[in-house]
Amino acid sequence: MTRYALTCGAFEIDSLPSQCQIAVCHGFYVNPAARKQGFGHVLKAEQTKVLRHLNYNFAICTVVSSNVAQKKILERSGWEFMRKFYSERQDEHVEVWGIEL
Repeated sequence: MTRYALTCGAFEIDSLPSQCQIAVCHGFYVNPAARKQGFGHVLKAEQTKVLRHLNYNFAICTVVSSNVAQKKILERSGWEFMRKFYSERQDEHVEVWGIEL
């Protein structure tokens, strides 16, 4: 796991096992003091920059369906909704999103 941090938040990137050209993005976090100020978009742009620098071809992530702010960030950043499923562990629906780099 590799964690990247900016003053506005952080994110993590891992390679999908056995598919090193696919990144699994997780741990996307915007600091509470930086929320609703556009820093989520700044953080997502930095994540995309890092993904390209690391030569990934595709990236995936998950987001709970109720997280409207995160889904807006994904949409504006060019990510596409792929699938939704019910997570018994989280007791809510989770969405899988992806982007070709």
